[in-house]
Amino acid sequence: MLIMTRTLSLLLFALLLLGAGAASAGLTQFTDRGKTDFDTALQILNPYGTWSKIDGLWAYTPLDHGAPYTDGRWLYTEYGWYWKGNRPHSWATEHYGYWKRGANKVWSWYPGPYWISQAVEIRSTPEAIGWRSAAVDDDGNFIEEPAVRWAKTDEWTFVTLAQFAMPITPGSAVKPEIAKQYLEDSVESRHSYMTYRAIDRPGPHPADFLALCKDGGMFAPKTLEDQLALQPPAPSPVIPGLILPGASPMPKPATNAPPATTTPGSTNDPTVDKRKVKYWVTMSLPTYWTKPPEDAKTEELYLYRPDFYQDQDGIARRITLWFNPQNRVGLKELLSDKLSGAKSSPGSHVAAPAPAVTPAEAVPPPDAFRSPFEDSYHGQRNSTSSKNPTPPVAGTDADNAPIPLPLPNMTNAAPANH
Repeated sequence: MLIMTRTLSLLLFALLLLGAGAASAGLTQFTDRGKTDFDTALQILNPYGTWSKIDGLWAYTPLDHGAPYTDGRWLYTEYGWYWKGNRPHSWATEHYGYWKRGANKVWSWYPGPYWISQAVEIRSTPEAIGWRSAAVDDDGNFIEEPAVRWAKTDEWTFVTLAQFAMPITPGSAVKPEIAKQYLEDSVESRHSYMTYRAIDRPGPHPADFLALCKDGGMFAPKTLEDQLALQPPAPSPVIPGLILPGASPMPKPATNAPPATTTPGSTNDPTVDKRKVKYWVTMSLPTYWTKPPEDAKTEELYLYRPDFYQDQDGIARRITLWFNPQNRVGLKELLSDKLSGAKSSPGSHVAAPAPAVTPAEAVPPPDAFRSPFEDSYHGQRNSTSSKNPTPPVAGTDADNAPIPLPLPNMTNAAPANH
């Protein structure tokens, strides 16, 4: 009997572990950012722009030639301010690397290996907020000198405080002459957000925009638990002057104010801004085509933001190989004459004929990932010289039609409940 009881206990414990593992696996699907080659980004971005070498660096120029960070909106997340762009390439171009405007006044994107919530410098005045894309080093410091960044007044986007809290379009920005004056009067915009400690972050304090955000999209919706927590506790019935037998006299009203301290940055520091807002919780889609789960919480924001296997130099090599794939010969082809029993003279080789491919096999499904080493992807573009690559013109090749975008789990309006 005792042995049977122990056996049942072990079985129940094993079932609990399996259940916990299954739940953990399902959760990990949207909490783990995942890793992929930069080829994935190349495939997704290809229909919407072209690649070229600018000053010796690979750069991506969208076909619409629009300025970055001018079509979307600002959301507040656990990472601070996050730019949610509306363009099909925004997931990559506005969160990895940086943008730069060329002498022809056209913006191009220079890719980078690391994801950040917003890759801009933010400055503000009492009336407006402005931002501009800027390259940073591995420590997050701006590479360009301040005099260079602030001299390019026409590269800055300034909007009013009320517009900052709402969806932003290219027409939302103030006129260039007004932006120039705002930039001259501006100061660096930073704030400290209180969580378990005061965290210094770029941009203004989100609580300043609670009354300005009319559509509710800047901040995550309040959950039922949040609403209940805001309700004051029900007072216990107390009859004045009544002391039950054996009870001690009622103590004086207590206060929950923290003890005074002068430690800078601590939760008790009177100079720390203790205001809080409900922020979006970022979740990670495992692939670009994965839809958010049907049971997603209303405060969750699902993004495709993978880690790339390549560093900065590796990304440049992947782009080069994308346009000029190296010829590769399989082991079977190398040994084809040996395997067939035919004799060959030293140094000679006759490649085995390529197997016939029917048109149905040559065209992959529209959502399938296609390697740049496949002839069906590049068509006739592989005939270009490796020393002088000619970037493809997006939209001219039927095989490179735009890939359907994944359905977003939120819009510019108030987030929908799932």
